[in-house]
Amino acid sequence: MTPAERMAVRLTQHSRRRVDFDLLAAAAEEGDSSLPTSPHRRSILAVAAGELVSRNLVTLPIGKEGWDTSAVPPLPRWVSQAAGPRPRQRPAALRAWVRELSFASRLRLSPADRELLDPINSQLRDTPQTEILPLAERSYLLYRDEKRLSGIEKNHLVKSGLLDITAHLRARPTPPPLAMFEIGSAPWMLIVENSATFASLREVLHTWPDRSQIGWLAYGSGDQLVASIPTAADAFEERDHPVTDILLYGDLDIDGLECGQQTSARSVEVWLPPVEPAGGLYQALLEMPPRALAPTSPERVKAAIAWLPEPIRARAEALLTSGEILRQEALPLPGLRQHLYCGQPLLPQLRDVRAELPQKPLRADAGNWTGRPEDTARAEVRS
Repeated sequence: MTPAERMAVRLTQHSRRRVDFDLLAAAAEEGDSSLPTSPHRRSILAVAAGELVSRNLVTLPIGKEGWDTSAVPPLPRWVSQAAGPRPRQRPAALRAWVRELSFASRLRLSPADRELLDPINSQLRDTPQTEILPLAERSYLLYRDEKRLSGIEKNHLVKSGLLDITAHLRARPTPPPLAMFEIGSAPWMLIVENSATFASLREVLHTWPDRSQIGWLAYGSGDQLVASIPTAADAFEERDHPVTDILLYGDLDIDGLECGQQTSARSVEVWLPPVEPAGGLYQALLEMPPRALAPTSPERVKAAIAWLPEPIRARAEALLTSGEILRQEALPLPGLRQHLYCGQPLLPQLRDVRAELPQKPLRADAGNWTGRPEDTARAEVRS
């Protein structure tokens, strides 16, 4: 079945006209284990929503409050089932709910709610103190589908506080682990968003002469970073190597900056240090030639750049509001080598914005790096 077909089946299980789009997205993901982590997830869901509209099954919200515009393409927050005769549903059979789920007897449950709660009710009745398992494992034991509880935190019963993932489902989320490499003993971690820049910085750090200045290097993997950041705490504890500073170096675009803000908030929630921008690297990136992209609203730009150090906010704001962005790849390996001086402490060079950049930028009209002679020689020796 296609994502749209799975959504259409889920629609038939709802008697109310308005249906949260999260429920339809979860239905689309149930038959495709790769969809929840796919970089094209939003596009696939948007196309599926359009198919539902073309089949006259739903109408989409009118007005911006009905749309999630946090990423591209925008997705509806809900859909409205098309008006028309609906088959009469049989009254739901009475169910004896356990004490922990007694709220269910007071609610008007949809068929989807009952489908979700029935196995949980049986588990709490028969094995109330069963061991707390990873969410996918519990999902398979309850529903014979390891993806059934994917996105359960967005379910209206969970969001309202009635259904608890730990107490009721006896489960715990297990986000993909953050890819971390302990290169030195310093108490900091640098997270890099893109794989090419991660590889370049890893090469620079591996050749750094004073290993005591280097800490952890992590690969953020885009949208998964917010979910993965709590797993860093386990790595710090297992290696007995805690950190006092966590830096993030990503693309200079709206999504990258908003990801930094969200990751920082999540990091603080799990008792890790806030995630700060790698200001020195962003400053060097701003010297590079940008690429064009559709401009973003000034209000959203203002909110996003607030995460950056104050000395470079104005330049970042001008860049983004003019319809330009900077990908990390614009500052390649030779530029990173030139920007980071082994004769000076490393962390301040990564974190702090300097009064001025002493090195030359990459020429916009050529692929050759035009840095200082000593940096070129150092790069040749390393290669």
